[in-house]
Amino acid sequence: MFLRILIGVLLILHGVIHGILAVMPNPNAAEPVVATFFSEWAGQWLRGLLSGNALQIIAIVLAAIAGVGFIAAGLSMFDVLLPHDWWRTLAIASSVVSLILCVLFWNTYLMVGPVVAIGIIVVVGLLKWPTEAMLGF
Repeated sequence: MFLRILIGVLLILHGVIHGILAVMPNPNAAEPVVATFFSEWAGQWLRGLLSGNALQIIAIVLAAIAGVGFIAAGLSMFDVLLPHDWWRTLAIASSVVSLILCVLFWNTYLMVGPVVAIGIIVVVGLLKWPTEAMLGF
């Protein structure tokens, strides 16, 4: 039961962090405005394809999807709003979205993001840890 609470709370907190970063100004931006945290770091190849507004929208949408997904995964650990057997799929899908966000808008400030995302994909998805029994289901 403790493991389920711990993982659920960590997933929810990870989702909240994504939400905060989705609307936080980038301190390195020429003109820091709300929702530039990721979009200011778009790769040159991406800047050549899309305008600043489009980059900002993509960054916000990806961060929001990942954030909501992680929060939903955490809540499903407690059978709140969603059944508990959805947590694994939600956590993996949110990690994939988070990884895409980090790849498109890479900066060394985000070093922990891909490590966490890949860790969740490997541990939760490939290794199937923790088991349902370990979580008390």
